Amino acid sequence: MASSSNIQSRAKRVDKFMAFAISGGGLFMIGAVLAMLLFILKEAAPLFLPPSVRPAPTLQPGSMGGLWLDESGKAAVLVSRETGIRAIRLPEGTPLPTPQGGPELPWRTLTPPNTRGETLVTGADGRIWMARLTWTKPPGENDPSRWELNPQWQGGILLEAAPSRILHARLLEGGGLGSSARLRLAAEVGTSISWLEAPLEAGPAVAWKPLPLPPGNKVSSALWSADGATLTLGTEAGQLLMVEVESGNLLASAEFGEPVNALGAPLGQSSVLVGGTKGRLAAFQRARLGEEFQFRAFHEFPRLSGPVLGFQSSLRDKRFLAWTAREAVVDHLTTERRLMAVSLTGAGSASLAPRGDLILHADELGALHSWTLDAPHPEVSFGLLWGKTQYEGYGKPEYVWQSTGGADDFEPKFSLVPLVFGTLKGTLYAMLFAFPLAVLGALYTSQFATPGLRNVIKPAVEIMAALPSVVLGFLAGLVMAPMLERTAVEVLLYPFCLLLAVAIAAPFWSRLSTPFRNRFGTGRETLWIVPILILAVGMTMFAGPLVERLFMGGNYRTWLQSALGITYDQRNSIVVGFAMGFAVIPIIFTISEDALSSVPRSLTSASLACGASPWQTAWRVVLPTASPGIFSATMVGLGRAIGETMIVLMATGNTPVMDWGPFNGMRTLSANIAVEIPEAPLHGTLYRVLFLAAFLLFLFTFVLNTVAELVRQHLRRRYESI
Repeated sequence: MASSSNIQSRAKRVDKFMAFAISGGGLFMIGAVLAMLLFILKEAAPLFLPPSVRPAPTLQPGSMGGLWLDESGKAAVLVSRETGIRAIRLPEGTPLPTPQGGPELPWRTLTPPNTRGETLVTGADGRIWMARLTWTKPPGENDPSRWELNPQWQGGILLEAAPSRILHARLLEGGGLGSSARLRLAAEVGTSISWLEAPLEAGPAVAWKPLPLPPGNKVSSALWSADGATLTLGTEAGQLLMVEVESGNLLASAEFGEPVNALGAPLGQSSVLVGGTKGRLAAFQRARLGEEFQFRAFHEFPRLSGPVLGFQSSLRDKRFLAWTAREAVVDHLTTERRLMAVSLTGAGSASLAPRGDLILHADELGALHSWTLDAPHPEVSFGLLWGKTQYEGYGKPEYVWQSTGGADDFEPKFSLVPLVFGTLKGTLYAMLFAFPLAVLGALYTSQFATPGLRNVIKPAVEIMAALPSVVLGFLAGLVMAPMLERTAVEVLLYPFCLLLAVAIAAPFWSRLSTPFRNRFGTGRETLWIVPILILAVGMTMFAGPLVERLFMGGNYRTWLQSALGITYDQRNSIVVGFAMGFAVIPIIFTISEDALSSVPRSLTSASLACGASPWQTAWRVVLPTASPGIFSATMVGLGRAIGETMIVLMATGNTPVMDWGPFNGMRTLSANIAVEIPEAPLHGTLYRVLFLAAFLLFLFTFVLNTVAELVRQHLRRRYESI
């Protein structure tokens, strides 16, 4: 008796321990999934944090005509007509060693340094000089007091006539061996706008070339293009004129709506920033619309208070600085986000650090104000991720994903819409192929096949699930895609030929004797389908080349392009549908077959007893009863298709296009993560956008799997109650 009590006590302790272990393991798995989700959200959340601006102490370095900031933000160069070039340390404002050399002081005119540190001055003798401001830094030295400022003076250009106002200058680097840099200058000479090109060296006097303009245009500002071929002019009448200087042709014009006061260019210099006398701030570009080019505004920014005095762009991204006498702002070109807005005490000059994280403003009284800007991901906004965005060089707003480019001035494009679209498209084509085959196959196996045939079919289909995705993707990309390209017409004709073969074979089957059909047909119909499938293959092999020759001019790819405007990609949606459908079929088949086999025999027997045929019973009784389980199987298959990576990665061209056509590919969220991982620097914008894509993928699969599990549990409880 005591021994029995000990056994029962030990069994209870084991039961409690196992219940605790199983519950603890389940809770641990739930906690691990939630922790993973929280980590993904933590890495993606900084994309949407607002920028922060912190003011620094005001300095009093004296009057100046221009500023230039070092990339590190630890030193600033002050340029003045009276004192020349000086350098100070930031944020203390202590003077740094002053370089020697340059034209004799005082200078007649001075243009503020641009972001690259280029400034143009007119010496006392009327010659034009250009200084390139550079720092010489010992390796690893971060102390500005140990740096050496080296202005590289070039020029001494003598002009035939002194300009009354220099509008803009552009330095053109030498394009080959032995070629020297040349300066293109636009200026107001007398009452006309003229330009010249001269080498950066002393020589004979250079003559101005007049620029023919439409009458009645008083030019207020000018901007050279990056290659110096065109000159954009802003007028006091509110017009923008783009002129090809060599020929004098007017390439484009646009109405700004108010007098133009300043022109600038963001990183890349493929668009024009325009500021008006009433504070309007916009970006214009010359882009092709249809068969012609148009010069029009493609970005609009919040209006400023007062005339816009100038622009300066960052060398890291598309942010730029604009200022008036009362405020300075930093906007981002692509997203139109205002990253910073601060009040100023008067007109003066301003400068933006090459990294875009430090802003200086020198007022007319010689005070130097500074602010630090922390905006790590300005190129991302909710509207850019989910809405159409106007990009440089595009004729209209579009959904575009293109994270990297071949140049430093590339404009990243992070729209997630093409990726979500590609995910849905790939899932749709996979389900179109997998769902009918899996469900109908499960219906046949559970309701019509003989026990012996069922014991062969079900394990064979379940073994399909053991095939690695990378193997399926490899076969799809290197075997199936070229094969489909060669036999595309035959593949499209095959369903029709199969129906024709069935229509031909059906009368012969009906004429067979009833004993023969009952003995060799019932439960073994799939064996008799094999010859019909082979017959359909032979019919398509004969009809395919004939159809292509008679109706498609002998080449279906050329016909698709010329007649329908469709380009055939070798790795397309059909290939993905076949390959990914092959991976999804075992999941849907297995769960559906279990659901169909779990339908109580009493229901099928009652239906047959009432005179219904086996097919009517399967379609009207078994299938509706098992529909919750089939729905659950479908949802699990959807989750598998949405999360698939390797098949989509290897079987498509991974082009993020938005087209439902079956003859081109797509890029899915999961494949995009796999492709972009090598290009994503730690904590960079692309890095965090990929985490956001992972969160969306997690959300999709989590919702689908949760719904499927709820339906499965409901089905289980329903059958347990019967």
